[in-house]
Amino acid sequence: MDHALSRKEAMECLEAINCARLDRNGCYTYVSKGWQEIMGFSQEFALGKRVDELVPDTHAMDALRSGQVIQGRPVINRHGIPIFTTYIPLKDKDGHVQGLFLYMVINGIPNAQDLVRQTDLLRKQVDFYRQELSNERGARYQLDNIIGQSPAILRLKKQIVQAANSISTVLIEGETGSGKELIAHAIHSLSPRSDANFVRVNCSAIPAELMESEFFGYAAGAFTGAAKHGKIGRFELANHGSLFLDEVNLLSSPMQPKFLRVLQEREIDPVGGTKTIPVDVRIIAASNIPLERCVQAGTFRSDLYFRLNVIRIVAPPLRQRKEDIFPLAHQFLARFCGEYGKSLTFSPRFLNFLERYDWPGNVRQLENLIERLVIIVQDP
Repeated sequence: MDHALSRKEAMECLEAINCARLDRNGCYTYVSKGWQEIMGFSQEFALGKRVDELVPDTHAMDALRSGQVIQGRPVINRHGIPIFTTYIPLKDKDGHVQGLFLYMVINGIPNAQDLVRQTDLLRKQVDFYRQELSNERGARYQLDNIIGQSPAILRLKKQIVQAANSISTVLIEGETGSGKELIAHAIHSLSPRSDANFVRVNCSAIPAELMESEFFGYAAGAFTGAAKHGKIGRFELANHGSLFLDEVNLLSSPMQPKFLRVLQEREIDPVGGTKTIPVDVRIIAASNIPLERCVQAGTFRSDLYFRLNVIRIVAPPLRQRKEDIFPLAHQFLARFCGEYGKSLTFSPRFLNFLERYDWPGNVRQLENLIERLVIIVQDP
């Protein structure tokens, strides 16, 4: 795609089209300014009403029942003017109709064809943004992305499946670079929440003074510089899905009791807001330092630790599963050779080095080494 519309441009494009949206029951959930003008109904009057209440000769209900596109059928607006309408069912990924998009033409075939082109462009933009949103908020990795057949990895995969089938909080502990985030992705992907958001937060990357508004959101005008319409927090964004808290050991002391309350009460209080918001979020936390050690040092609350430590998974370091080094190295080699357009193989001497080295940086260190060598090595 040569150009992606901004959100504002997409909305302006939508408003310029004579279009409307219905829910699965045929009730209006959106009407554009153009639709209001040619149909003669205000937005306030139309929203929530069934389409056949306002347009008796509509074909919308037929399209909702059949799930098929119906193109260019005439209906009569309240002023007695024929309006050519196309109905496009909106389906979920399983093919179930969730609503209907309809658009209208009144000035002849050339304008109708132009409108079809505009609408096709708009649909492509919507598909693009939907995919981008899925990439941003969905889990990118599956269980199969965890490479290895060592006893430690087979045991780990079994624990992941068990954790995915539960609704309990998961605590993942392990050294830096050992694949804790990969484990979190796999748990969400296998869980009944896989179709909902998987929201990732690195607790070390958020300044302490911004943590509350970042996690719980804030109401309009909550503080100087706040967004005009407020902001949704990470907990609400992850509602019905999973919230992955990486480096949870660095969660600030003032935030720890607030997190404990969310886990206990299943509700949040946005900064500056007056209403409590219920949330249904599964917490997956990760720490590169054993949280029990943080509790003993007085930097982490023991009651929050016990709330998080319902299901505990330890990511095994690479030095404890050396039989997985070769499969990992070959996978990284194939990937980076493809990315950089090279054809390389491992020498026996290099493989011997891989096996003897202790890998303090774990899988991430191995991955970075292979990428660097693919870039700089000239001898195949």
